[in-house]
Amino acid sequence: MIERALVIGAGISGMQAALDIADSGYQVLLVEKEPTIGGHMAQLSETFPTLDCASCILTPRMVEVGQHTNIRRLLLSEVTAVEGEVGNFQVKILRHPRYVIEDKCIACGACAKVCPVKVPSEFECGLSERSAIYMPFPQAVPAIYHLDRDVCE
Repeated sequence: MIERALVIGAGISGMQAALDIADSGYQVLLVEKEPTIGGHMAQLSETFPTLDCASCILTPRMVEVGQHTNIRRLLLSEVTAVEGEVGNFQVKILRHPRYVIEDKCIACGACAKVCPVKVPSEFECGLSERSAIYMPFPQAVPAIYHLDRDVCE
Protein backbone atom coordinates (compact mmCIF):
# COMPACT_ATOMS: atom_id res chain seq x y z
CA MET A 1 0.00 0.00 0.00
CA ILE A 2 1.30 3.45 -0.93
CA GLU A 3 1.14 5.84 1.98
CA ARG A 4 -0.12 9.13 0.61
CA ALA A 5 -2.35 12.02 1.52
CA LEU A 6 -4.53 14.56 -0.23
CA VAL A 7 -4.54 18.20 0.85
CA ILE A 8 -7.19 20.46 -0.65
CA GLY A 9 -6.21 24.11 -0.85
CA ALA A 10 -2.72 25.57 -1.13
CA GLY A 11 -3.05 28.61 1.07
CA ILE A 12 -0.70 28.98 4.03
CA SER A 13 -2.55 26.29 6.06
CA GLY A 14 -2.73 23.81 3.18
CA MET A 15 0.94 24.33 2.36
CA GLN A 16 1.99 23.83 5.98
CA ALA A 17 -0.15 20.69 6.24
CA ALA A 18 1.36 19.34 3.00
CA LEU A 19 4.89 20.09 4.21
CA ASP A 20 4.31 18.44 7.60
CA ILE A 21 2.85 15.31 5.98
CA ALA A 22 5.55 15.18 3.29
CA ASP A 23 8.31 15.60 5.88
CA SER A 24 6.85 12.55 7.65
CA GLY A 25 7.59 10.46 4.57
CA TYR A 26 4.18 10.42 2.90
CA GLN A 27 3.49 11.32 -0.71
CA VAL A 28 1.19 14.37 -0.82
CA LEU A 29 -1.15 15.47 -3.57
CA LEU A 30 -1.83 19.19 -3.08
CA VAL A 31 -4.94 20.32 -4.99
CA GLU A 32 -5.49 24.04 -5.61
CA LYS A 33 -8.18 25.72 -7.72
CA GLU A 34 -6.05 28.76 -8.57
CA PRO A 35 -3.08 28.87 -11.00
CA THR A 36 -0.60 29.37 -8.13
CA ILE A 37 -0.13 28.42 -4.49
CA GLY A 38 -0.17 30.92 -1.63
CA GLY A 39 -3.82 31.80 -1.23
CA HIS A 40 -4.99 35.12 0.17
CA MET A 41 -1.92 35.55 2.36
CA ALA A 42 -0.01 36.52 -0.79
CA GLN A 43 -2.16 39.65 -0.93
CA LEU A 44 -1.30 40.79 2.59
CA SER A 45 1.55 43.04 3.64
CA GLU A 46 1.46 42.12 7.35
CA THR A 47 -0.09 39.55 9.67
CA PHE A 48 -2.09 40.21 12.82
CA PRO A 49 -1.41 40.66 15.72
CA THR A 50 2.39 40.73 15.42
CA LEU A 51 2.51 42.74 12.16
CA ASP A 52 5.09 40.31 10.79
CA CYS A 53 5.88 40.62 7.08
CA ALA A 54 3.40 38.30 5.32
CA SER A 55 5.62 37.62 2.31
CA CYS A 56 8.56 36.89 4.64
CA ILE A 57 6.50 34.03 6.09
CA LEU A 58 4.78 32.91 2.89
CA THR A 59 7.52 33.02 0.24
CA PRO A 60 9.88 30.46 1.89
CA ARG A 61 6.92 28.07 2.35
CA MET A 62 5.92 28.48 -1.29
CA VAL A 63 9.47 27.70 -2.42
CA GLU A 64 9.67 24.71 -0.08
CA VAL A 65 6.36 23.31 -1.38
CA GLY A 66 7.52 23.91 -4.95
CA GLN A 67 10.75 21.97 -4.40
CA HIS A 68 9.64 19.18 -2.04
CA THR A 69 10.05 15.79 -3.68
CA ASN A 70 7.11 14.28 -1.75
CA ILE A 71 4.63 16.97 -2.85
CA ARG A 72 2.87 16.89 -6.20
CA ARG A 73 0.90 20.06 -6.96
CA LEU A 74 -2.27 19.97 -9.04
CA LEU A 75 -3.11 23.58 -9.79
CA LEU A 76 -6.24 24.80 -11.57
CA SER A 77 -7.87 21.66 -10.16
CA GLU A 78 -10.86 20.79 -8.03
CA VAL A 79 -12.07 17.71 -6.20
CA THR A 80 -15.35 16.59 -7.76
CA ALA A 81 -16.02 13.36 -5.85
CA VAL A 82 -14.77 11.48 -2.80
CA GLU A 83 -15.72 7.86 -2.09
CA GLY A 84 -14.48 5.20 0.27
CA GLU A 85 -13.46 5.07 3.89
CA VAL A 86 -10.53 6.05 6.06
CA GLY A 87 -7.37 4.59 4.56
CA ASN A 88 -9.03 3.75 1.26
CA PHE A 89 -10.42 6.83 -0.48
CA GLN A 90 -11.04 7.22 -4.19
CA VAL A 91 -10.97 10.85 -5.30
CA LYS A 92 -11.93 12.35 -8.65
CA ILE A 93 -10.12 15.54 -9.58
CA LEU A 94 -10.99 17.84 -12.47
CA ARG A 95 -8.00 19.69 -13.93
CA HIS A 96 -8.63 22.86 -15.90
CA PRO A 97 -6.17 23.82 -18.64
CA ARG A 98 -3.66 26.63 -18.19
CA TYR A 99 -3.48 27.19 -21.97
CA VAL A 100 0.25 27.86 -21.61
CA ILE A 101 2.80 25.09 -22.18
CA GLU A 102 4.22 24.78 -18.67
CA ASP A 103 7.49 23.12 -19.65
CA LYS A 104 8.28 25.89 -22.14
CA CYS A 105 7.23 28.93 -20.07
CA ILE A 106 10.24 30.91 -18.82
CA ALA A 107 8.10 33.71 -17.33
CA CYS A 108 9.40 36.24 -19.87
CA GLY A 109 5.98 37.81 -20.41
CA ALA A 110 6.11 37.62 -24.21
CA CYS A 111 2.87 35.62 -24.33
CA ALA A 112 0.99 38.40 -22.48
CA LYS A 113 1.35 40.58 -25.58
CA VAL A 114 -0.61 38.10 -27.74
CA CYS A 115 -3.94 39.23 -26.27
CA PRO A 116 -3.85 42.95 -25.35
CA VAL A 117 -7.17 42.86 -23.46
CA LYS A 118 -6.93 44.30 -19.94
CA VAL A 119 -9.20 43.42 -17.01
CA PRO A 120 -9.19 44.31 -13.30
CA SER A 121 -6.55 42.37 -11.37
CA GLU A 122 -8.03 39.98 -8.81
CA PHE A 123 -4.75 39.96 -6.91
CA GLU A 124 -4.83 43.76 -6.57
CA CYS A 125 -8.57 43.65 -5.73
CA GLY A 126 -9.40 45.61 -8.89
CA LEU A 127 -7.07 48.52 -8.10
CA SER A 128 -4.96 47.80 -11.18
CA GLU A 129 -5.31 45.88 -14.41
CA ARG A 130 -3.81 42.67 -15.71
CA SER A 131 -3.57 41.16 -19.17
CA ALA A 132 -5.70 38.24 -20.31
CA ILE A 133 -2.51 36.16 -20.27
CA TYR A 134 -0.92 36.80 -16.90
CA MET A 135 1.06 35.64 -13.90
CA PRO A 136 -1.11 36.12 -10.79
CA PHE A 137 1.63 37.93 -8.84
CA PRO A 138 5.41 38.40 -9.16
CA GLN A 139 6.36 35.71 -6.59
CA ALA A 140 3.90 33.13 -7.97
CA VAL A 141 4.82 29.46 -7.61
CA PRO A 142 5.00 28.11 -10.18
CA ALA A 143 6.22 31.12 -12.14
CA ILE A 144 4.10 30.23 -15.17
CA TYR A 145 1.67 32.39 -17.08
CA HIS A 146 -2.03 31.55 -17.35
CA LEU A 147 -4.59 32.40 -20.04
CA ASP A 148 -7.97 33.63 -18.84
CA ARG A 149 -10.17 32.13 -21.59
CA ASP A 150 -13.19 34.13 -20.45
CA VAL A 151 -11.36 37.33 -21.42
CA CYS A 152 -9.37 36.33 -24.51
CA GLU A 153 -10.26 33.53 -26.89
